[in-house]
Amino acid sequence: MLVIQLIKPIVRAIDWIPLAATGTLAVVMAWLIDAGSPLNTGTALTLLRMMGVMLGAAAGFAVIDEMTASTAATPVPRWLRQWLRCGFGGLTAGLSWAVACAVASARLPENGGLRVAGMAVEAAVCITVGLLAASVAGRVHQGRAAALAGTGGLLVIVSVSLVLRGPYWPWLYPQEENWEIVHWGWSAVLPPVLTALGWVSRDRR
Repeated sequence: MLVIQLIKPIVRAIDWIPLAATGTLAVVMAWLIDAGSPLNTGTALTLLRMMGVMLGAAAGFAVIDEMTASTAATPVPRWLRQWLRCGFGGLTAGLSWAVACAVASARLPENGGLRVAGMAVEAAVCITVGLLAASVAGRVHQGRAAALAGTGGLLVIVSVSLVLRGPYWPWLYPQEENWEIVHWGWSAVLPPVLTALGWVSRDRR
């Protein structure tokens, strides 16, 4: 009952502009790039990976509470408010990515194809890490400064992963033989990230 009562005020309090803008951009780019001709598989792969990171950064804005000083005095525990924010932000970002992926997949040539399951895991990890980075920053900073700091943290993590080349590089191409192994690794990252997200969402003491 308490969760239901919280939904409306939380939805109204979330800054939806970054998510709306980034989600719209993801779908529009998937639709307009190379318009009039089939979408190259490599272009689609790069676009969807880039959008996973961008949506992760945008989702971080959903967890930032502009009224932290006031809401800290409410009887509702902080972890519940933060998990609702994370849920709304993460689900919205994930839905935007899924729509962009569907549009891109529909534009591929007949012999082209994306390994959607593995790419969806990549996007899920990027979005979750974006939520975690912003939540960590939100314990130190307030307002949009925290969301921007979270975006910086996410970009640092992604940049480091791009540099770490090798047979188990996280951003392998679908045709490479270690794709399945690497994406088991991506899946293994999700539980500890979610655990950390729960830990940083706890009440301030």
